[in-house]
Amino acid sequence: MNETNKDCHARSSKLELVYTFASVSVGVGSFVLGQVNLKWGTRTSRIIASLVFMIGAFMIAGVTNDTPWLIFPGLSCAAFGGIAFLTTNYQIANLFTVGRGAVVGILNGAFDSSDGIQLMIKFGYESGVSRRTSFLVLACTHTLTFVSTCFFLPKDFIHAPHQTSEPLDWDHKDPRRKQSAAEPEGSFRHLFRHLCSSSYLLHLCWLSVLYLRFSAVLGSMNRTLQRQLVSQDEVSRFTNILLYTMMGGIVTSPLSGAFLELNVVCFKHCSRSSFAQTMKPLVIPLALATTFGAVMSTLVLFENPSNLYAVFIFILLLRSSLFTFSCAYIIHMFPSQYLVSIIGITTLIGSSVSLFQHAIFEWSEYRPEIQANVFLLVLTCLTYIHPAWQLIKCHKLEQHTLLGYDTI
Repeated sequence: MNETNKDCHARSSKLELVYTFASVSVGVGSFVLGQVNLKWGTRTSRIIASLVFMIGAFMIAGVTNDTPWLIFPGLSCAAFGGIAFLTTNYQIANLFTVGRGAVVGILNGAFDSSDGIQLMIKFGYESGVSRRTSFLVLACTHTLTFVSTCFFLPKDFIHAPHQTSEPLDWDHKDPRRKQSAAEPEGSFRHLFRHLCSSSYLLHLCWLSVLYLRFSAVLGSMNRTLQRQLVSQDEVSRFTNILLYTMMGGIVTSPLSGAFLELNVVCFKHCSRSSFAQTMKPLVIPLALATTFGAVMSTLVLFENPSNLYAVFIFILLLRSSLFTFSCAYIIHMFPSQYLVSIIGITTLIGSSVSLFQHAIFEWSEYRPEIQANVFLLVLTCLTYIHPAWQLIKCHKLEQHTLLGYDTI
């Protein structure tokens, strides 16, 4: 029995390490293909992403007892290639003068529902369909993405109408404005100026912390189920429940986008300041995502199998709101030609921070797990600083506007 427990712990550790590698690969893929997108456009980046994803699927299909190491590059390539389709599809939101947040929510919901593919592979495996066959079929069907890439999306970008090329939070007297005006739009130096804006840096910290919290709880879920449940049948049943719950993102992500657009309507004429008009509708959604993370972090402190249902629900709510509000923030605050590039850089840094989840896994292994969970709860609560600071900044800029200044 002790040998079995050791094997289970060793296997869980390996799975957590694979998950960590795949999480980082999402960031690396977003960053690399974001820069490819900025330089050569949407079509080139999506073709590269398709090929990388298919290579990853073929590698996973080739995993055997003799070649278990293929799971690392396989999942990494699949994550690397898969995320590019979501980030490039975000450009579709720029076709709409209103409701861009709702469009982002729908796209995220469709992406969330992809958990159903993994559930189908799991059911197929239990019914006698080999993993090799499932992933070979997945790789072959992925060729359909070339249709949308070559016939429906533009070669370069979808630009948003009436959008400034300068960071919205620059002061009207900032000397960088003249320097920026002399630089061609689409240049890396121009992009760097957007990345140095205080709005972006705060948003990056907000996303990184919440992404770490989300990754840590999801990555340790197998170990949590093994510890709290009495049999493998129960573990399998709760795993299915988690996958079913995550598929609910097809509903919760569009609802998150609709909630954001409701805020846009409510705050449409709230101020004469360009920054405040754009930022105020985003404050409540950002705070709501933090609240979901804080509630989830509180729930995992109580180890009870019946508590797992609530944990699953808040994992879903956190993921839907985190990615929908984060991408909507970037779409609203930054020029469309930098959209994929900024999302890529943001995802890279956020996933790099999520590497600390492995240290958290080790902390939970050798110390009482409640210590790590309390630490993550406190860290999550600190992300309230982002919406609070943006709200304070809105009020300051409104005062300047009343005095005769504007932020753009």
